[in-house]
Amino acid sequence: MKISNKAASAALAVLIILSLAASCFFMGTKQGYHEDELLNYNLANSPDLLLEDSVKNDMSSGTPLTPDKINGYLAVSGDHRFDYGMVYQNQIVDGVHPPFYYSLVNTVCSFFPGAFNKWLGFIVNLVMMSAALVMLFRVGKRVTNNNLYALIAVGGYALSIACVTTTIYLRMYATLTFFVLAFLAVTLRIYDRKNAVKISDLILMLVTVTLGVLTQYYFVVFAGLIGLVFLIFSIKDRNIKTLVKYIITAVIGAGIALAVYPNMLMQVLGSDRGVGSTTSVSIDFITILTYVGYKLLTYAGVLAKDMFLGQIWLFALCALCMIAAFVYFRFVKKQKTPRKAWFLIVPGVLYFIGIALISPFNSDRYVMASMPMLSMVFVFGFIKIFNLIKNPKLHIILPVGIVLASAIGFVIVKPYYTYGASNLYSPKTDDCLFVGTPMQEWNKNLDKFMLYDTTTIVQTSMNTDGLVDEIEAFAQKRGVITNGKIGGMVDSFIDSGSGKGDAESKENNLNKTTLETIKDNKILAQKDSITVYISRLADNDAVIDYITKTLGFKKHTLVEADKSFEDYFNWYDYFVETESYSNVYVFTK
Repeated sequence: MKISNKAASAALAVLIILSLAASCFFMGTKQGYHEDELLNYNLANSPDLLLEDSVKNDMSSGTPLTPDKINGYLAVSGDHRFDYGMVYQNQIVDGVHPPFYYSLVNTVCSFFPGAFNKWLGFIVNLVMMSAALVMLFRVGKRVTNNNLYALIAVGGYALSIACVTTTIYLRMYATLTFFVLAFLAVTLRIYDRKNAVKISDLILMLVTVTLGVLTQYYFVVFAGLIGLVFLIFSIKDRNIKTLVKYIITAVIGAGIALAVYPNMLMQVLGSDRGVGSTTSVSIDFITILTYVGYKLLTYAGVLAKDMFLGQIWLFALCALCMIAAFVYFRFVKKQKTPRKAWFLIVPGVLYFIGIALISPFNSDRYVMASMPMLSMVFVFGFIKIFNLIKNPKLHIILPVGIVLASAIGFVIVKPYYTYGASNLYSPKTDDCLFVGTPMQEWNKNLDKFMLYDTTTIVQTSMNTDGLVDEIEAFAQKRGVITNGKIGGMVDSFIDSGSGKGDAESKENNLNKTTLETIKDNKILAQKDSITVYISRLADNDAVIDYITKTLGFKKHTLVEADKSFEDYFNWYDYFVETESYSNVYVFTK
């Protein structure tokens, strides 16, 4: 069955509206921020970077912070509206990502100077995901030459938790997804031209490559994998002229991006993001082997949650069906997989597996841009299977099944990055004290601190003794034979002094940090009650005892406890998610 282009456009618009409506609903329930989401606003809007030593020292000096001061770190001021030079410089200082996405965030926020809220960054994601779904439809149509099949495939992704999660996570991954799909769409367009490629196609590709590289460096990996498929088929078809133009255009696009932002070369080749603190740690073979198994199973769980109702058995069953269908059609029916399908399969599958193995932290965000391709592969595979059924009326089972699965998924699966209900957004006191360690844990709580008249941030090196043992147990429970190596990696990552030893040693460590400045804090000393955040890394009992004695409080009540390791994929995600990492108390006199 086929449908007209006009009907397909109308149906696509409906799918996009439904998808964005679902994302808006979950965005409305989102309470709190991932640490990187807060840094997102800071890097896009403020010249005072949270990662700079001057700001770190200001934050942890014991000087009370006001809501206006904190807001200044996150909201764009009148002096920095549409200040793309500031954005550019911030990325150089941060040394991790290129500047284009942050420029988009600054643009939106510049229309609302002085304002900070989740919806401003979300606007960028809404626009980019809408465009990404249009690109996904064009890809599907190029692959199948069938509007209906393309729509079913778009629906499979647009109405999935994967799409919602990508849209509500306030980082550059929705934008990256758009540029990856745009590059795939223009590559398929050029492939269809054979040796009659148009200059307009090359211009589109040039712009896509330039902006894609300036959005996120993972774009280069996708472009390389898509280009590899194009290279193989172009050589087989002897479309050498088009291949040469394709390669030259891609190289020029990357060259323009490099000329615009030359720091990317150092960031890509010299960045120690995620692994710099562990490169000197020697990992034995058995740890590597078991860790690889753990990584693959973990990312299989990610894919299952995002697209298979959170059921890994359902993902395994569907994957088995795809493999069986491939074997049947290739070796029984003697039908080769259509060439254009490989433009989906190779980049989607290889990128997903590759990132699963090499990603320093286990997180869905690293594989978000591959989800539309994987979703389309599964949907097209099942369409092929259902086409074996001679009664065309039964073909309706697949789109109906996708709609039902999506509805069930929205009910039973909680998307990442919505976080949970928290008592911390209803302050019970006027003032707040945050006790962290040199790891600067306050980064993830800035939105909560804005609710208090004053927030005092101090540090202690009195870390909890059992943290590394907990992380070792966490890894071993998941089948990783650590031989103590995971704990060594964690120690290297934290690198803030263990605070281990007897009571006297802990007291000495305590006296070397800024926690002792609270004895001179007149604001806190005069209060009958204060809210106190104590980092998960800190020794809670020792800190509570010090605060009680120093400020004269008689009792403390736990308001919200730290979350469990079991809620997270690995130890790092535990440290950066907004709903983890601190025990929060109300101290009263």
